[in-house]
Amino acid sequence: MIAVMTRAEGGSHRVLWGMALAVIVLAAFFGGMLVERLRLDAKRDEVIQRYNRVLQEYREQQMRSEKATAR
Repeated sequence: MIAVMTRAEGGSHRVLWGMALAVIVLAAFFGGMLVERLRLDAKRDEVIQRYNRVLQEYREQQMRSEKATAR
């Protein structure tokens, strides 16, 4: 009788450990996805800022050129 109870408890521990391992793996996976997403968002923001800066410089150059030809 005691051996049957021990075997049942061992099976439930195995299931519990399996579920805990699955939760840890999923948390690591989603954590990795979050880090990658944040990294790509920062890179995208950097590209957009660089584009805006170049566009502003171009517009300023165009305005200077138009003012010089208007004189």
